[in-house]
Order: sequence, then structure tokens, then C-alpha cells
Amino acid sequence: MRLHSLAVPLNASGLPVAAPAEEKKGGLSGVTFIVVYIFGSVISSCCIVVCCKSVFTRGFGFPLTVSFFGYLFTYLYYVFLKTAGLWKQTGELPMAENMKVAAASISSISFMNLCLLTNPVAFYQIAKFVVIPCTLMMQATFFSINTNIKVLVSIAVLLGGVGYVTIDGVSSGTVTFIGLMYAALAVVGTALYRIWQETKQKEYKLGPVDFQSSMAFWQAAIGAVVAVCAEWIPGTREFTVPMYFSQAAADGFTGEFWGTMGWCLGVCVMALTVNFTAFGLIGKTGPVAYAIVGHAKTVITIIMGFLMWPGEETHQTMVADVIGCSIAMCAVVFYGHFEYCLKNNKPDMVQRCQGKTDAVMPK
Repeated sequence: MRLHSLAVPLNASGLPVAAPAEEKKGGLSGVTFIVVYIFGSVISSCCIVVCCKSVFTRGFGFPLTVSFFGYLFTYLYYVFLKTAGLWKQTGELPMAENMKVAAASISSISFMNLCLLTNPVAFYQIAKFVVIPCTLMMQATFFSINTNIKVLVSIAVLLGGVGYVTIDGVSSGTVTFIGLMYAALAVVGTALYRIWQETKQKEYKLGPVDFQSSMAFWQAAIGAVVAVCAEWIPGTREFTVPMYFSQAAADGFTGEFWGTMGWCLGVCVMALTVNFTAFGLIGKTGPVAYAIVGHAKTVITIIMGFLMWPGEETHQTMVADVIGCSIAMCAVVFYGHFEYCLKNNKPDMVQRCQGKTDAVMPK
């Protein structure tokens, strides 16, 4: 009987030579990861709008409390990761900066939820477009960051589309004055939060996950105070959160109640997923690709709003929404292109048509 040799190769020192590591098979490629992040980002962003709107239409009309649920869920998620040893935080913001940025994020999310509560989905979605010009204006005014004429023209076209939808919505009665006020406050809060997201991360050299976990506690704490003061205390409104739960208890906590709570849990999970996929996609591709993916979210969300809540719109406002959103979306695409070329000192489409191959940075 023939025996196979079991000899192990030795090196010059007489020690065994380590076998070359086998190449791992079956793992996801970089492209596959990007595709997964894209689908995850689109699906989670659309789902969180559906979950929020479903919570509100089922009778739990407390957007600040829903926002607090999301903050608390995110905080507990990071506590669990740290306790289980699955993740270690490497840095954080000072307390004063934490509170400041957390307050801006609460303003952004809370007023966006109030905007969604009081306006049709299409108007809520197009209000997000206004964050871009508001961000540019705040950067130019308070942070001395300027742009060029092509970007400004894109913004003007964007505002034209938004204005078309707004005027039509107000004239038809689907958009109210209080809805406009909530939308305006949401835009300002979101623009400030986005600016601080960029500047504070760079200033304190934090990654996006450390940045989010750093202020998770303060988001939950401040969010709790805001929600309780606005929606829990008797006299702040006719129907408060304790009244809702008291009525649900009197009714025996029916399936309708648990269904609403299920949608609230969906909001919490989707909020966490939105942040995770956003960080992953930006890390793999960059902010421009993430912005382009955002256009797909806008189209899908508006279509879902038409299909799931048709009672909020008339035929006239649906047509206006499609026209206005199409104009605004084209402007956003051009804005992304011109802004990217400006920041990276590359020729844009206009310069290429003029035969220019070298971009010139503005003074």
C-alpha cells in the first residue's frame, strides 16, 4: 500500500513554512456592495416616509413624539453595540457642540415630520429641494463660501419648479399657511444641520458613525423635552399623547393600536437604516453619487404618495406636482454637475461645449 508524503516544507531556520492563505470565495465584490447600499438607501428612504405618513393617518398625529422614538431607538442601538463589544467609539464632540448639533438635527427632523403631517407627500418631498439653495445662502452669508453663476442659475430654475408647486397647492387648498411655515422651518433646520455635519466632522476629525453616536444621547434627551412640552402636557393641544394611550387602553388595545405601534417601530428601524446606508454609500462612492440616488428616491416617494394617499391631491395638483418636480429635479441634476466640477476644478458641460478642457477655479 502506497502512503502519501506528510512532510511539511521547512525554511532556512528549520521552521515550518506557512501555507499561503486561501483566497476567500463567495464574498461580495465592491460593486455588489455599492449596489446593495444603493437599493438599501432608496428603499429605506422611501419606507420611512410611508411609515411616518401611515402613523399620522392612523390617528397618532404626534410628529415630535415619533421623532423622539427614532432618536431613542438610535441611542439604544449604539449602547447595545458598545455593551456587546461589537463596536468601539474612537472620538466624540465636546458637550456644547454636541448639544448644538443635536438641536439642529432635531429641528430638521421634527419640522420635516410636521411638514409631512400637514402637507401632501409631493409637497413635502419637493420642500427638500429648497434645502440646497438655503444651504448655499447660509454658507455664503455665515461661512464665506461662494459659488459661480452656473450653480446660481440651476438654483433659480429649481426655485421656479418649487414655486410652481407651492402656488398651485395654496390656490387649490392642499397646502396651508401652517404647512408652509413648517416647511420653511424644516428647510432652515436641515440646511444648518448639513453644514454642521460637514464642518464639525472635519473640525474634530470624526467619522460619520462616531459623529452620529456622539450626539445620539443628546438627540434623545432634547427630543424628549421637546416632545413632552409640545405633545404630552395638557393644554398644549386638544389631544395629547397620554390621552391617546388612555383611549387605547379604554378600547382594550385593539389591533388598530398595535398596528400603529408597528408603524412607529418601522419609523425607528428605517431611520437607523437610512443613516447606515447613507454613510456606507457616501463612503464607497461619494456625495455626488449619493445625491443622484436621491433623485430616484424623490420620484419613487412622489409616485407612492399619489398611489397610497390619493385623497390629499386633486387632478390639478397632481399635474402641477409632476411638472414642478420635474423642473426642480432637472435643476438639481445640473446643480450637482456644476457644483462637482467647481469643487474639483474640472471643466463642466458648458466649458466642454466651448472647447475648454481646463476649468478655472473662481477667485
